[in-house]
Amino acid sequence: MDIDDLLAMVENPTRRRILELLTSGPSYPLQLSKELGVSQQAVMKNLVLMERNGMVVSYRESSSMGPDRTVYTPNTAFTLVVDMHNGMFSVRLLPEPDDMEEPESLPCAGETLERMSEIDEEIEELEQRRSALMSERDRLAEYLAKICEDEPDENLKAKMLQALGRTTGRAETPLRK
Repeated sequence: MDIDDLLAMVENPTRRRILELLTSGPSYPLQLSKELGVSQQAVMKNLVLMERNGMVVSYRESSSMGPDRTVYTPNTAFTLVVDMHNGMFSVRLLPEPDDMEEPESLPCAGETLERMSEIDEEIEELEQRRSALMSERDRLAEYLAKICEDEPDENLKAKMLQALGRTTGRAETPLRK
């Protein structure tokens, strides 16, 4: 799935809520409808669209309370990063690692929970560090924007404008790396 398709899928609040519930475990449309407080028809419309785009898969499951039911579960994992700052706009779909090694022996439940907690804390620290770096970059971009107009060196000025996401408007100005 490409970034545009992915953004189209997650832009809808109902779809995001459905995905949030499905990441906790498989579910069927009526159950999702009740948990979300939206019509079963709205849930089905979104599930069909997400299944068509490869975000979820469905399978039939027998029910002790009536006919078989269709159960949905996520079919993909992804990390989507969107940045919009001074002189910077990017949307990136981060690749999943290919070389996920299976441990030789599985840890006990307590060790697994502890490791998951450590990972969650580390992710939070990385996100805070990333946010701090983006803020620093914004401050530097503001500084560059202020001093850029007075820069006499045209090559340096072109590099400054490029860093700010702007152009000089002059095709003949080479941008050196």
